Amino acid sequence: MHKKYFLLVLAICGFQIAVGQDYKVSFKVKTKIQSEKFPSLLSNKNWDGASVVDFISTSNMGKSLASGKLAGWTIFMQPNGAWGWNIGDGKYRLDYLPTKLQRINDGKWHEISISFYLKKKTAWLYFEGKHVAIYSLSELNLKDNMIVEKMALSKNKELKIKLINNNSSSKLEEDKEIKNNDNQPDKLTVMSWNIWHGARHNGVEKGINQAIAAIKNSDAQIICMQETYGSGPIISDALGTIFYYRSSNLSIHSKYPIVDTHDLYQPFRFGGLRVRVENKLVDVFSLWIHYLPTISKMYPGKPVTEILEEENKTRGKEIKEIIATLKKNHINGNKIPVIIGGDFNSPSHLDWGKDMKSFHYDYEIEWPVSKAMIDFGFHDSFREMEPKPYYSLGYTWSPRFHKSLQQRIDYLYYKGAIQCVNAYVKGYTDSEWPSDHAGIVGEYRFK
Repeated sequence: MHKKYFLLVLAICGFQIAVGQDYKVSFKVKTKIQSEKFPSLLSNKNWDGASVVDFISTSNMGKSLASGKLAGWTIFMQPNGAWGWNIGDGKYRLDYLPTKLQRINDGKWHEISISFYLKKKTAWLYFEGKHVAIYSLSELNLKDNMIVEKMALSKNKELKIKLINNNSSSKLEEDKEIKNNDNQPDKLTVMSWNIWHGARHNGVEKGINQAIAAIKNSDAQIICMQETYGSGPIISDALGTIFYYRSSNLSIHSKYPIVDTHDLYQPFRFGGLRVRVENKLVDVFSLWIHYLPTISKMYPGKPVTEILEEENKTRGKEIKEIIATLKKNHINGNKIPVIIGGDFNSPSHLDWGKDMKSFHYDYEIEWPVSKAMIDFGFHDSFREMEPKPYYSLGYTWSPRFHKSLQQRIDYLYYKGAIQCVNAYVKGYTDSEWPSDHAGIVGEYRFK
């Protein structure tokens, strides 16, 4: 049943916003100040004056203000001279902390815009007219008054701010199929990589720089990332990509324009984008499913029935639910190709046949996760390019833990009107690799 909104129109800082509707805020800022206090530029909550908190850990990074947890949002200036954005629901918070590549304190005018799409539960962020990020708000207890509340411009006289024609937000780009197919993209390169706690185990600066270098070296235009954990804005700024925050865990980085988002399943485990590649559309997803039961150590003698029973309680169950969600939303590759890159935490039945029993404690196992993907019509990019596992193992677990049972657990699956022309594992033999997972790179051409 269609929900009717009261069109309560608020006059806020000289522009109008209708409650329950999508809208955007745009303004220009000019300043030369340097501040460690994260001064607000535009805010609808009590932001300024709170204590500075350092969030650095295995699951987050960067400094911000403790007031970020409060319900509402704020655009502010960071100590590095760049702008930043925060939104909270009273309990949880999200922070976009770009690098000084998005600096605003050079005494010049800089334009910042944010579009909220409430039905899609996303915020689209722009700097100097360039699309820099999309944040999924699905992890928050999102309410209208978190977004539409009386906003205040900074009263700091050293921050000159002028608003720009703020009103209802423009609609998302239409995702209809383009009729003119003359300009075919030559190749689409996709990388999927679990970067391991934000790629910071080799050192915060060193590890992230190593991750950036590895991605650049792959020439990937789209990166499906797992265990992003706060490093996403830094990596995306360096790559020149649009950063899609699905959750603290999952992200996607795209050099191509983003048409739409897919808020499917659990944010920590699955989510994706519709990307426009020249004149074609592609649905791209990042995935991480349960790490238990662990496959790092498997002991001979355990019955296959028991192994599969444990597998189906977690990963087997989750992949069936994800596939059901794709079916329900008609994301099946029939009209628009689909690519799913992720850390599936599970071996492939394509690698555990009779010819590989000597590698696997004499086991032959039809793993349910990979079987479900193949049964739904997906192609395993790596195994399609390297059909004989005996000659091309393709291990992605683990470049760091060689005493663990070495396995291929990271995949790029695809279906629809694209063709994989190359796929390879990146980083497995690199002694300086910043992650406990190798990356998987796939190259695709449109049919």
